[in-house]
Amino acid sequence: MHELLLFASVPVHQHHELLQQLAGLTAMQPRHALERRLIFKAYRKPGLITTRTGGSQDLQSGDLQRVNKLLNGGMFYTQVVGPVSEADFKVSGVAPDADTQMAGMEDDSKSAPTQHAYDYEQQPWKLEFRDIPEAGTRSAVTSRVMASASMPRGDIVPSMNAWGYSFVTEYVVEGDIFLHNDITIFLHRVLHYPASDQESREPRQSLPAFSEMTTLEKSGSYVLQASINVQDGSNQETMKTASQHLFGLREQLKSAVKLEQADRLSLDTRAK
Repeated sequence: MHELLLFASVPVHQHHELLQQLAGLTAMQPRHALERRLIFKAYRKPGLITTRTGGSQDLQSGDLQRVNKLLNGGMFYTQVVGPVSEADFKVSGVAPDADTQMAGMEDDSKSAPTQHAYDYEQQPWKLEFRDIPEAGTRSAVTSRVMASASMPRGDIVPSMNAWGYSFVTEYVVEGDIFLHNDITIFLHRVLHYPASDQESREPRQSLPAFSEMTTLEKSGSYVLQASINVQDGSNQETMKTASQHLFGLREQLKSAVKLEQADRLSLDTRAK
């Protein structure tokens, strides 16, 4: 499968206005999205797995074969994505002092709301593979091979280790999704975990308070990503049609943002 994309940088002061413009253009309200993204790096060329390892027994055979195929090539970084909600993050606030705890107050109606417990063992995951964008194309859009497959819930590390991938780091993506015909529009930003939160060698099993998350881009700006998935990338007519649809969106939004092709090397996923 191929993915065709255009990107634009959106200043934070323009974010609300652009959301309204996209809602009007697509005739839909934005669908808010929060995702944990775990980055894994190939430390050896993976071999084709013929046995089920770790939690991979939860994968259906078709998904397992697809994952084996996409991980059995060269050495790449790849990411495992899991949807979360703001309720999964801890509630920020001041802990009760010792006197309050000693008093043993029993009036639950005056206590803080019950915190939703994030269950790491039930966290769903999806593996997303993105190849380095194709070079030498005449089209003014970014084109790359992509694949995805459902993964086991919970601790994904044993399965990824079995494929020759080790955990590197993780971050959170927050944004809003719109659908415009066959185009997926994702206005988003990258969030980092608190600086005081030590870098873990494995995925976090709990999440900090959402208010403690910091933006990767210090100015708070967003990225607008417009993408179309094409099932058969060898079909030039289909690829041309998809590109034209993206150009049409670029024209519709030219007064608000400048959608353009990304720098190819900035999307290089190869592990060196």
